[in-house]
Amino acid sequence: MATWQPAHQPPHLQRTARRHPPAPTVRTAPTAPAPAGPSKAEMEAQLRLQRSQSLFALIRQQNFPMLTQMLEEKPEHWTDVDDEGHTLLHWGALFGNRDFVSLALSRGCKADTKSHNKQTALMWAVLRGHVGAARALLDAKADVQHHDSLGATPLILAIQHRSYKSLLVLMHRGSSSLLSDVDNNGCTPAHWASYKGDMTALKLLDYFGADFQALDNSRMLPLHRATSASEASVIEYLVERGCDPTQKNGEGKSAIDIADENHSIQLQYIFKKLSKKKEGAAQQQPDLEGGAAGEGKKNEGVFKGLTKDKAGQKIFPVFWLVCVSLATFSYIMELRATSYEVAPTASFLFELGIPMSLGIFFWVALADPGKLSTRIKGHSGVEELMRALDGGAPEGQEPDISRLCTTTWVLKDLRTKYCTQTGACVSEFDHYCVWLNTSIGKGNHRQFVCLALSEWFTQLTHIYLCWAMMRELVSYSSIGAWILGVVTGYPLLTLIFLVQCLTAPWVLMLIIHQLRLVMANLTTNEMMNMNRYEHFWATVVVDGHVQKMFRNPFSKGSVVKNCLDFWWWRTRSQKVDQVQGCGSGGCSHNHGGGGGGHGHSHGGHFH
Repeated sequence: MATWQPAHQPPHLQRTARRHPPAPTVRTAPTAPAPAGPSKAEMEAQLRLQRSQSLFALIRQQNFPMLTQMLEEKPEHWTDVDDEGHTLLHWGALFGNRDFVSLALSRGCKADTKSHNKQTALMWAVLRGHVGAARALLDAKADVQHHDSLGATPLILAIQHRSYKSLLVLMHRGSSSLLSDVDNNGCTPAHWASYKGDMTALKLLDYFGADFQALDNSRMLPLHRATSASEASVIEYLVERGCDPTQKNGEGKSAIDIADENHSIQLQYIFKKLSKKKEGAAQQQPDLEGGAAGEGKKNEGVFKGLTKDKAGQKIFPVFWLVCVSLATFSYIMELRATSYEVAPTASFLFELGIPMSLGIFFWVALADPGKLSTRIKGHSGVEELMRALDGGAPEGQEPDISRLCTTTWVLKDLRTKYCTQTGACVSEFDHYCVWLNTSIGKGNHRQFVCLALSEWFTQLTHIYLCWAMMRELVSYSSIGAWILGVVTGYPLLTLIFLVQCLTAPWVLMLIIHQLRLVMANLTTNEMMNMNRYEHFWATVVVDGHVQKMFRNPFSKGSVVKNCLDFWWWRTRSQKVDQVQGCGSGGCSHNHGGGGGGHGHSHGGHFH
């Protein structure tokens, strides 16, 4: 018999359960993991990049003390590069900080590390002319014949940027093979110097034995490159060095054709003049079949050429001698018989002054003005400069390349100048005197001043003597009749009198000019070219403005000392320390001058 069992839940609860279904199960999405932070390696790389950028910012600001301190703390940054592959060594060489360059090399920086354009630190030092930094790199065995992406070598870059000091240092460290290195277009250093119209670089390259007949990839001579750039200043020099104006390049064009295409009237005139000169030289060649007759014609042509060249220089001294001769002849023939009765003192002084003036005239004209002998290659100022530039001179104290005379190869001091008429460098050059047909320099300057004084004194004496004798020889009735009587009765005396009256004031002006220069310890050449000589100008700041002040570095401090220096001490070329302010030499301010910035020239290729 089945028994009844009670339900698990009461009926009302069962109904309630049916009325309220069970709540659905809530399924929650899985929680995304939190983003992970940068790894330690990434953080270190980012920090290294920031430090590297800071270092390059400091070196661009030339803040080398702080830069060096940071690098000593983090030496791993010595080999960092910027976006273009330049190292800190590149930038240190560009700014010419030799101490930093030497430090970088000692810390493991490679001297020949190349940037993206394959330029080395030596190239950057060379194009700015920083020979101190260049020497440090060369001591570290930097490659002097390395080529960048355009094929340029350090020597080519030095020529592109007219860095003559760098050129001499490279030639001193390298060999003649540097002259034959070419860029991607086959252009040698001689091609580049010709294209730039750089006469100084051309003369230096010629001194070292560069080949001016070398052809580039376009079969162009240096003369073709100079003509393409319309550099008329070097055309004649290149032709004299063997470049043929009629030689064709790869396009079948000669230098003359290029000048015609460019419509350069100046170049066309130069080539035409050179062509006539060559034809004239060919006509003067000896006739080998004519024997002695041909040789005689050659000598005759040379004689005529020399006469033509020297004639213009002899006109003025001959004119002076003729005037003196006429004055002497007039005195002897017309005045001397009675001059001692009318003006005995003037007669005596005139007779004393004439031989004295003639003697001093020939003394000045024939004396050595102070010419320096031309020096031979291998033992000239070039070698002196190379030794000085590569001898460890402090930065900024290297010898001045502009003091090298590229004609006589003499290393000049500040007062030695090359005289084109004399064809030599003259010590303490003052000017070239056409009346004496000689230069006035240290060897004859004092005699020249004495000649001017003697000439003027003799002229004054003769003017007074002529005036006294004309009044004595021609009776006076009226001014017109008296003048007519003098002119008709004594024409030579009248002519000499007028010439003396016209020239005596000019001689007096010459004397005043020379004595003023003696008292200031200056020369005529310096007075005429004052603005070109930097050693006469000091940069000063006045009321916040940059100005140039004139200071004579040769003045001995007073007029008396300058006169003693000219007549007795003979140390006019020696510089002396100048006190601040305006010295006895005087000063002047250039109020329009300001601090001019230095431009940067990137000597790009001309193809």
